[in-house]
Amino acid sequence: MSNKSKLDRREFIKDATIVGTGSATAWVLGALSAPAAVPEKWQKQTDVLVVGYGGAGACAAIAAREAGAEVLILEKQKTGGGNTAISGGVIYAGATSVQKANKIADTPDKLYQHFLQAGKAFINPALAKIAADESAKNIEWLIRLGAKFGIPMVSGAEIPLGSEPVARVHITSYGNLSGGAAFYKVLADTAQTRGAKTLFNTPVKQIVVNANGAVMGVRAESEGKEIFVKARKAVVLAAGGFSRNKEMLTAYSRDGYYSPSLGVIGLTGDGIRMALALGADVSNMSKVVDDFGLVLPGAERATYSGEGGIVVNILGKRFVDETLFYDRKGIILLQQPESRAFSIFDEAYHQSQGSNIVPGFSAQLEKEVKAGIVRKANTIAALGLSIKVPPDTLENTIKKWNQDVISGVDSDWGRKTLLEPISTPPFYAYETLPVMFDTSGGVKVNTRSQVIHVSGEVIPRLYAAGVNMGGLVGEFYPGSGSVLNGILTFGRIAGKNAALEKPWETTK
Repeated sequence: MSNKSKLDRREFIKDATIVGTGSATAWVLGALSAPAAVPEKWQKQTDVLVVGYGGAGACAAIAAREAGAEVLILEKQKTGGGNTAISGGVIYAGATSVQKANKIADTPDKLYQHFLQAGKAFINPALAKIAADESAKNIEWLIRLGAKFGIPMVSGAEIPLGSEPVARVHITSYGNLSGGAAFYKVLADTAQTRGAKTLFNTPVKQIVVNANGAVMGVRAESEGKEIFVKARKAVVLAAGGFSRNKEMLTAYSRDGYYSPSLGVIGLTGDGIRMALALGADVSNMSKVVDDFGLVLPGAERATYSGEGGIVVNILGKRFVDETLFYDRKGIILLQQPESRAFSIFDEAYHQSQGSNIVPGFSAQLEKEVKAGIVRKANTIAALGLSIKVPPDTLENTIKKWNQDVISGVDSDWGRKTLLEPISTPPFYAYETLPVMFDTSGGVKVNTRSQVIHVSGEVIPRLYAAGVNMGGLVGEFYPGSGSVLNGILTFGRIAGKNAALEKPWETTK
């Protein structure tokens, strides 16, 4: 290791106050996780220490074990999985054997160019190139582990960006499971089989660094006690985003602040904050991936809304093709007055969909109407008054929509599907919000997944993967399953390179 890369710990702390955009706040937010000195005694030790046991953590653990390292995963929740386990379990990948078997023509370069088109100035092209090139290998790796994939689908994100709409969405199945549960289960089973050890209910509080600023391990809490865990080789941060941390959202992401979370409750940005406390640089922290949805009373997480009917803003006007790719819809909704809207539908749609209108709704909507979540009226004007939208504007909007349905052309926004009239009373409305899967920005990493200090140097022995790292998702989300492809790509890269580090000197 060169002297240049051995940044003094005092320099880390000093430089952490100049982290670029939102830099002063970055230090304040990181202060709760400020670096800890090397303890007199370590309670546990391992070669590679992984913080977080979602998809990225599992991939890092497997890769580190494949490289011959001893691995310990620390997970603050009572079970693993995180957002990965509740995701759609789809992987956005190009030039795969699954595509070839289904006669779908694609190349890594086409995928890379699409990543650039979606990310614009807000991604790291070197990371995007690796994500594109490794995507097919990720699918083959999962197949070897026992996963299966059906016919890939088109995401829909390509069309508004002007990219070729290639079928790249690979849906995971494993045993009798599908989706996110299948994707995470194949990883968790493999991590366990390969010998990675795990401690649950063990939140990590601080990263331990030595006098030279090199990462030595972590301070955590387990069974109500403080423990110090030594990483003889490296620490991999894979603790998810910060969609559940209002303080961080206020500092970094206005869009995220106004978007209730679809994610699990543990997404409080722990890994990112601990890296910030060491002076880590950040990338595109403002970006979130949104959809249309709402929050049901008593629910821990937001839920999705349906695509039937139409959506109007608080002025009573349509503002988007309601069937547009979810991230693009979410961005547009955030730009509307008060960043909220209303989904409007009629009795005919209600009878055709039942409880499928919104996950969690009752079939006849009695509970939702009684609770005021869904508003019901016999006329459009009365519905407008109920939701405090100008009734005359709403009437004109519905009238225009019904005329377009008859003509077969959405003359306002070009919607192609679900062209059904809103004409059968009673009429219904529910508030529709931008809801986020998770934040997308994180700490800067290089192509080896090493965390980068604001000075541009590597923070020795610290790696990041998954949503703890930034640089892959830019201005627009490139397609369904892009995050899982990033989890696979850089989780494996981080774990492998962490395992290849030479063990640091023996300490107590």
